[in-house]
Amino acid sequence: MATSAQLERKAERARGRLSDRIDDLRYHVSPTTVVSDLLGSVNPRAWGDDVLPILAKQARNNPIASMLIAAGVGWLIFSEVRGPVAKSLGLKSFGLMTTRQTAKGGRKKKR
Repeated sequence: MATSAQLERKAERARGRLSDRIDDLRYHVSPTTVVSDLLGSVNPRAWGDDVLPILAKQARNNPIASMLIAAGVGWLIFSEVRGPVAKSLGLKSFGLMTTRQTAKGGRKKKR
């Protein structure tokens, strides 16, 4: 039968091994490591030769998904530039500025 001291040493060794494995998992599953593993084989200068034809093929095979993605990206870009462009064009009266932007730049007209 094992003594309590032997069991404690055995448990401590098991904790140490478990801690090492967890540290290894944290390293291998970190976002930086995953991205570098995914993009490590892709040369940024070769994107035009490797990645763009694949993207074009996927867009042809899935036109609805491609249009939805393009619409989402366009919407994101529009929402980011809408404030400065609307303010410079004086489009506040058309309701194209957000409440936060009108609070910074002036009062909202009450109707």
